[in-house]
Amino acid sequence: MLGSVYALVGMGLTLVWGVVGIVNIAHGEFVMLGAYFAFWAFSLIHLNPLFSVLLSIPVFFFVGVLIHRQITERLVKQHELSALILTFGMSILIWNLAQFFWTNTYRSVSFLSGSFPLLGLVFSQSKTVSFGLAVLISAALLLFLKYSSWGKAIRATSQNPDVALVCGINTRKMRMITFGMGIGLAGTAGTIISLQWVIFPQMGATYIAKAFAIVVLGGLGNIHGALVGGLIIGVLEGVVTQYVSAKMAQIIPSATILLILLLRPTGLFKK
Repeated sequence: MLGSVYALVGMGLTLVWGVVGIVNIAHGEFVMLGAYFAFWAFSLIHLNPLFSVLLSIPVFFFVGVLIHRQITERLVKQHELSALILTFGMSILIWNLAQFFWTNTYRSVSFLSGSFPLLGLVFSQSKTVSFGLAVLISAALLLFLKYSSWGKAIRATSQNPDVALVCGINTRKMRMITFGMGIGLAGTAGTIISLQWVIFPQMGATYIAKAFAIVVLGGLGNIHGALVGGLIIGVLEGVVTQYVSAKMAQIIPSATILLILLLRPTGLFKK
């Protein structure tokens, strides 16, 4: 259940990385903004958080499209360091603005706080609903990339943008759509995360670290690898939390990156 939400965050990052060729350091900040989106919608207009999840998909998609059209498209053929510096600056700007406007107060969405028994086990309502939402969104993404015309064009752009362009695919448009999808997945993951954990401006740093571990584990640019990597990281954190401590579980992402780079640099799956 934990890993399914992590997988959403990781798939958004690896999708942009694999198609656009940009490492988005600010990816975690959009997770944070998604969580605040659900919180303020619930607090101010009493919008059901489940509707916030659905609403966050188009909202953050268009935010991502706008950012790519105005900023990141210019970096596509530039040195990788340019994108790293720009998105790092964007990350600092976003969380500082969030800290200024919303302060460091920890907030939460009081929704589905109970539990229910099933087959002798007790399940948290919020985690179960989050798991269901994450699975549905992940499945929809994989089906879109595999069967839709836009999905095929995105995969072609990822595999060989020059040949895709010669074949009549608008690669610039595909990069824009992909970046929008990546930000949309981050924002949607944030709204789902708000159902389970507290929200604060610096939370994005935690999720970008997990996203990098997932991407490295699954293989750079591999969407299926990100899904599997997210589930593995979630299970490892759960096991370590249960049998060792919650603090020790926080080293799982960094330890995963180190071990994978040393033992299998291509990840579990190749690009």
